[in-house]
Amino acid sequence: MGTEASIGTRFLLYPQSPTTPGYEKPELVWISARQGSIQPGPQNDRMYVVNPTMPKKHYDYPYLPPFRGAKAAPVEPSPDGHFDHIDPNSRDFLGVHVFGSVARILDIWEGFIGHRINWHFAETYERLEIIPLIDWDNAQSGYGMLEFGYRPTGSGGRDLFALNFDVIAHEIGHSILFSEVGLPPVGVSPTPDLFAFYEGVSDLISLIGMLHFDTAMDRLLRRGSGNLMALNELNRVAELADERQIRIAGNSRKMGDVGFEVHDRSRPFTGAIFDALVQTYHDLAVDRGLVDLPPGSIADARDFDADLERTYARAFEADYDLKHFQLKAALGDARDIIAQGLADSWQRLNSETLTFADAGLAVCAALQAAGHGRVAEGLVECLEWRDIISPYDVHQLWQGRPRPVVWI
Repeated sequence: MGTEASIGTRFLLYPQSPTTPGYEKPELVWISARQGSIQPGPQNDRMYVVNPTMPKKHYDYPYLPPFRGAKAAPVEPSPDGHFDHIDPNSRDFLGVHVFGSVARILDIWEGFIGHRINWHFAETYERLEIIPLIDWDNAQSGYGMLEFGYRPTGSGGRDLFALNFDVIAHEIGHSILFSEVGLPPVGVSPTPDLFAFYEGVSDLISLIGMLHFDTAMDRLLRRGSGNLMALNELNRVAELADERQIRIAGNSRKMGDVGFEVHDRSRPFTGAIFDALVQTYHDLAVDRGLVDLPPGSIADARDFDADLERTYARAFEADYDLKHFQLKAALGDARDIIAQGLADSWQRLNSETLTFADAGLAVCAALQAAGHGRVAEGLVECLEWRDIISPYDVHQLWQGRPRPVVWI
């Protein structure tokens, strides 16, 4: 293997479900695990795949890993230690795809966090058990395990969650947050926002993971000629994007529009972070001379009229083919700024008292500390527009120090 071993290990991953038009073929990716370090299964020191050959119900307390029933033989790596040779249409590929997707998400977020993510269940289990397919219309991340079912399609087929990077990333996102933010001690009731926060941030973990695929970045930008302003309303998203993550994040919900069901309650926070991502991308595009946009923030443009909409469209469409890769670089930089702010905010949170206001202000403080003052101020406007924070919170945030003057 020589020096090749230090490059990593190859996998084929779908950025979106292969049932989504445009994503029928997987993308070749490298994960950081040294070539030859992943054993048949696949398995390594952090996780292992089990393929049951007998009917299995989903885990539910007190029934937890390890799986002790009949199982298929482990999937072998290629002679040179990679897993990109497995046929995407085979049953073996399901476990390989989940393993590679989990490794990819860990690589991405450990890079932002700056340390290895230790499993929250490490006192009981050394490794995560991955079960790629059971007869169940759901998927779950639990204590020591990930397992996936499928969604029946109208044609009588199955949309396999094990091939859906979004679902995998969302589920492992919960495990990351359980490790990095934690859970309240036994006997301490969670706040109304805690588990909704986990749902929303798991969606953002998935979204940011998807934006690390060239296929997804190219399709997202080319469909709108680089204009992401239109993604802030759900009806426009349906026209421009197939990605579930974008549809969830590009919403216009305020806290007064949602209830206490965790998925519904998460949407204003997810939307505010997404708005900040779009604002940062647009600001970078303007700063780099790629587009000429009217002044104002995403929050200001919530009710923009048809003339303003056409102004944005014309600005991005002008010479788009000549600036696609520059806009792609701007979106990648915006993605990384927001992701770093999210990751840095987690150490500032207390799982016993967490509210969305706490979480939003923690991201603002992390961005400000990293020198991204304009991004922080833009996020403040987004959070205030969605009624996550109040004018009093804004005053407290900047009290005793100047408003941001360090720009991205």
